[in-house]
Amino acid sequence: MKIQLSDLKLDQFWKKIRRGVLYMLYLLGFLLLQNVIFSHISPLGVRAMFMPALVVAVALFEGGSVGGYFGLAAGIVCDLYFAGQSVLFTVLFPVMGFTVGLLTDFYLNRRFFSYAVLAVLALFISAFAQMFALLFYYGQSSWALWRSAILQTLWSIPFIFPAYYICKIFPWKAEGTAPSPY
Repeated sequence: MKIQLSDLKLDQFWKKIRRGVLYMLYLLGFLLLQNVIFSHISPLGVRAMFMPALVVAVALFEGGSVGGYFGLAAGIVCDLYFAGQSVLFTVLFPVMGFTVGLLTDFYLNRRFFSYAVLAVLALFISAFAQMFALLFYYGQSSWALWRSAILQTLWSIPFIFPAYYICKIFPWKAEGTAPSPY
């Protein structure tokens, strides 16, 4: 009986490691897509940023703690890539992931409509956080900053679809189980 219990714990440990590795590959794939391909496409002078939608998608299916950890990893990677940011995304993304995971654990379902509303809200909050210092500390023109935040949010909205559907299917294939639709 003792050997079976330790084998069960070891099996659960390796499943968690496998899931973590798959999520890191998922994060790096979306980061490369965002920063290598879509960084060169800037309609009306804004670039898409769909990492917040990815954090929301992971938190929606995994819950608050995994959403927070994934948000922390995504925030660190984004802050390392974007030279102008010091710790903005490292603080913002874990809070987003934990909050969305908490909301879906207790109040919201895991359907696309809930995700879409939360993802668009996360995209706008990220755009607002990027302009916060310029708006309040450096006295930049507020209309130009709001225009950029709204355009960045609108340009990023089409990318919420692949984040949701890949996250809905991708991690559970490794374990052979599917998430509950509710």
